[in-house]
Amino acid sequence: MAPDPATAQDALAALRAIEHLREARKLLKGIGAKRAVQKVRRALKSAEGAERHVQRRRYV
Repeated sequence: MAPDPATAQDALAALRAIEHLREARKLLKGIGAKRAVQKVRRALKSAEGAERHVQRRRYV
């Protein structure tokens, strides 16, 4: 069964999440929180994968 088509809202939500994670990574680097930066990097990779998935699902 094919996944439901993505909406423009889905794409925007994924991009906003990526922006927030990048900002969090930058701020955490600034305070020297190395372990937190590693976890945010992992979350960022996951969010980028989700964004690619949304792009493949084509907008409605």
